[in-house]
Amino acid sequence: MAKLQLITTNFTAGEQSPRLRGRVDIDKYNASAKELRNVVVFKQGGATIRPPTKFIGEVKDSSETARIIPFVFSRSQAYLLELGNQYMRVWKDGAIVESAPSVPYEVATPYTDAQLVDIDYSQGADTMLAAHPNNPVQAIRRFGDARWTVSNAPFAPPPVAETGDRGTMTMTIDNVAVGAGRTLTAGAAFFLAADVGRRMSWAGGSAVITAVGGATTATATVDSAFGSLSANGTAGPAPIWLLEGSPQATCTPSAASPLGAACTLTLGVAGWRTDVVGGVIDINGGLVRITGFTSDTIISGVIVKVLTGVTAAPANAWVQRKVAFNTVDGYPQTVTFFQQRTWLANTVRYPQTKWGSKSGLFFDFTPGIDDDAAVYKTVDSDEVNSIEYLHSGRNLISMTLGGEFETRGGIEKPVTQTNANITLQTRWGCDRVRPEQVGDDLLFAQRGGQTIRAIRADDLQGFVALDVSVFSEHLIRLGIKSMAFEQTPESVLWCATNDGKLLAVTYNREQNQVSFCSGDVGGEVEWVATVPEGGSDTTYLLVKRTIDGNVVRYIEKLDWGSWTTTQEVRNAHDCRKEASGAASDTWAGFDHLEGETVSVLADDIYVGDQVVTGGQVVLPRTATSVSVGLPYVARIRQEPPEIALRTGTSQGQAISVHRVQVRFYQTVGAKVNGTDLQFRQFDTPDTLDQPVEAFTGIKELPNFGWENGEAELVLEQDQPYPWTVLAIIRDMTVNEG
Repeated sequence: MAKLQLITTNFTAGEQSPRLRGRVDIDKYNASAKELRNVVVFKQGGATIRPPTKFIGEVKDSSETARIIPFVFSRSQAYLLELGNQYMRVWKDGAIVESAPSVPYEVATPYTDAQLVDIDYSQGADTMLAAHPNNPVQAIRRFGDARWTVSNAPFAPPPVAETGDRGTMTMTIDNVAVGAGRTLTAGAAFFLAADVGRRMSWAGGSAVITAVGGATTATATVDSAFGSLSANGTAGPAPIWLLEGSPQATCTPSAASPLGAACTLTLGVAGWRTDVVGGVIDINGGLVRITGFTSDTIISGVIVKVLTGVTAAPANAWVQRKVAFNTVDGYPQTVTFFQQRTWLANTVRYPQTKWGSKSGLFFDFTPGIDDDAAVYKTVDSDEVNSIEYLHSGRNLISMTLGGEFETRGGIEKPVTQTNANITLQTRWGCDRVRPEQVGDDLLFAQRGGQTIRAIRADDLQGFVALDVSVFSEHLIRLGIKSMAFEQTPESVLWCATNDGKLLAVTYNREQNQVSFCSGDVGGEVEWVATVPEGGSDTTYLLVKRTIDGNVVRYIEKLDWGSWTTTQEVRNAHDCRKEASGAASDTWAGFDHLEGETVSVLADDIYVGDQVVTGGQVVLPRTATSVSVGLPYVARIRQEPPEIALRTGTSQGQAISVHRVQVRFYQTVGAKVNGTDLQFRQFDTPDTLDQPVEAFTGIKELPNFGWENGEAELVLEQDQPYPWTVLAIIRDMTVNEG
């Protein structure tokens, strides 16, 4: 028999996947655990109880979904935005901003509760741009704590494209088969003379117009048969059908220069429609932004790029570019700021296209080839890869459904229209979870949401995307919904999973550390968001709970408490609320936990569990302060020990653990395999009336007995006290052979 002493010095490998239980050969095995529940692993290796959540307030309407988004202007001016069904409320420093006493400040938004999940955002100074595929990009502006505006971003001009023309009427064709002499009929006036030569398409079919008979009829040649969109297969309802291209007529500008000069554009035959206003005409090497509609042959605008002359441009020598974003073609799904430009990407019609504003002019998307002109680029690949997110880092990264693309300019030069180089870096694909920057790494959920990868710069390959969740894949098997990185007091990526759990991932690239820990706050965590407050970061949660039989949605914050000074996570119960005052055994103000069994600290002493009745808790004795919240258990369940024996492995062998020693740090209370460890010192008569002093050092338990192969060791904290485990020492005997 082999007698030996084993020490577990750290838990930096995190909670290990059950698929790795047999991999005792990997280095991370002895630094992992079978279960790390409701704990956070330090960068130094130890594990502490997860910070509890503190109740902040209820959302406007708990029956509807909501979302929280950080808005950070500075460390002293950081806000949490609560978005709900067509409203926005503002929270600051753990309290809701009010427009009047007891009246929460509120601003209207265009977003329904069903749309909240798909909002992307990016912030610059006091303005945040929010993107959603079904709504115009919104500018959220802050002018004061209780003075905000939410309105359409003032793009002037917005991105433009040769979108063609659509109407609000139904379009029919008398014969859907390939051939000449087909008749197109509009349900209302639509056709113009300059439509001759343009292509009409819908339902996979297309026809070139050969003659216009009037405002409602045209003759066309079908070169691709039309599919069925109606009972008779001949109708294209609005807005399905599309008249492609630009008007087929000569276009004559009235002026060529200077910049900002008025210019009239005249067609040789009728061809202008009213929705050309807001777009640009690309003619004679210049650009005219359209500001007015006079008639179907005359429009007016402003020169935004000087023309080479006022010569009449024939059909197909000039281009009509209308606003690229609309209710039919869609609106951008993602937004970011990069190299002094606003970048937008991914509409229904242009899923692989991204648009960058003019340099230094964040709302001006005037196209061109000058270095400061707007940038219009499409990600080319061998399949349709919609751009899920744009990320601003060393270079502009396009996170698409099928891969990760990098956009960079020339050597030591910013991106421009003429030098933009877009290259595919990796082929993993991005899920609809907003990525998080952690130091130099970009963490994102791989397509499917069951893997977290880290994009890391590589001198030879541009960048690589490493799987950082492979050792703990079981924790995200149902997918990730939301992520937020908390840089201080500990380097933790908080993740809300699709089943409502809260994961704590300690991420430290310098130490090659990725420590996944599982967690449960007693409700469904729907969103996480981190903002700086004071000298550290604060992570807020949007939690869906069932309280007294009713569904509620609470905003709560992970509260490290006095961690920076005492290194203790105290008052460790969730959805916590505190009160103080004159000595009493009855305390009110806990309506948010009505009917729930809560743990209670009275004058910092745990006095057991109580049921909240009428918003009150009744204590077994009087106290001048109370802390009330939902209890949770922190747990470390160790892996079976692996010992190299003369006869081979210790796996499956009979093991006797003679003694267990646990090195604690600033700890009050603990259990080892269900046995309570003694922490209170009975050295004075009034000891029981005083809080237990935090302990740092080694606690010992003897005689665990024999087990076959497992020798399971479970450490727990089931009371709302601080608890930190630095090392575990086991004296054991292994039966060889």
